[in-house]
Amino acid sequence: MKRSALKLLISSLSLSLLVTFSGVATAGEPLTLKKTMKQMRLHFKNALETESAETFNQNLDAFKLQLDSAQAYDFSPERKVISLEGLNKVEAFVDAIPTATSENLTVVQEKLSQIDKLRTEYHKKAKPGLWEMFLSFLK
Repeated sequence: MKRSALKLLISSLSLSLLVTFSGVATAGEPLTLKKTMKQMRLHFKNALETESAETFNQNLDAFKLQLDSAQAYDFSPERKVISLEGLNKVEAFVDAIPTATSENLTVVQEKLSQIDKLRTEYHKKAKPGLWEMFLSFLK
């Protein structure tokens, strides 16, 4: 087997296992939003770095699964509206990305990379200010 084919096979198997177990919490350990977001970031990064359309599509599908999980998270009332607004924008953006092929891989990777702007924007909006943190500490 050629080295590149073997490498693709190993990465595909690894990704399959990761997708299978990434949404599963271990006993006594709930899947937190932070863990979900880290998984989303991993799939995002892997999709941008791959040279395989198939691997891109697998990572994008895994990203969407984690996105669904994040949207189902029980956000605090102060953050719920802005957080879901951002996640819904990401969902609409990702859903508009066509299936990758060897011919359009670079184009779809460029489209996907634009999501980082939404991440930056909504993380700033959802992050509590100093006064808000201080006041919540006093409650």
